Amino acid sequence: MASRAELGQSLGLTISHIPEGRPNRSGSPLNPRFITVHNTSNTDFGADAEAHSRLVNQTGYYEHEGKKRWVSWHYTVDDDTCIRHLPLNEIGWHAGTREGNAESIGIEICMNKGIDQARAFDRAQRLIACLCHDLNLEPKNAIRAHQHWSGKACPTLLLDDGELGAKWEAFVAGVESYLKAIPVVKAV
Repeated sequence: MASRAELGQSLGLTISHIPEGRPNRSGSPLNPRFITVHNTSNTDFGADAEAHSRLVNQTGYYEHEGKKRWVSWHYTVDDDTCIRHLPLNEIGWHAGTREGNAESIGIEICMNKGIDQARAFDRAQRLIACLCHDLNLEPKNAIRAHQHWSGKACPTLLLDDGELGAKWEAFVAGVESYLKAIPVVKAV
């Protein structure tokens, strides 16, 4: 059993917020009701949390059909670290829909060559358990796959043949397990 503080310390969290005024930083208020889980879909060697942090902090977009698509999300997680890119009370552009962006915290889980994927998923589960604890969210109701908002087959590695199934259910169950293990602190 780990306290909330101990669970948080186990994340290896660093803060690297996207600078204010950047085109991919909305500055719009977020009152999160959901947590949206993504996979980065970047399997290149070295495409870890630090590389994705540089992407959102320095570039902030990718090109699709000749157009810049500005992106931002709250956390990137790999097997060794967790990086926060936005304050939790600010909208990111990650879900593919206005509703998803306006109501959820975005978490990108790396899937690069050489990663210990099970360890990255475990770190993400611990992060989400901390967020559910802090925001008083029930995992089964609050955790959403990116697919929920936009229909995109994401998080790729947590889907069964492109659909929510046993892998997704096991991931959410892992979050619930961490959350339930946090001792209840009674007010005096």
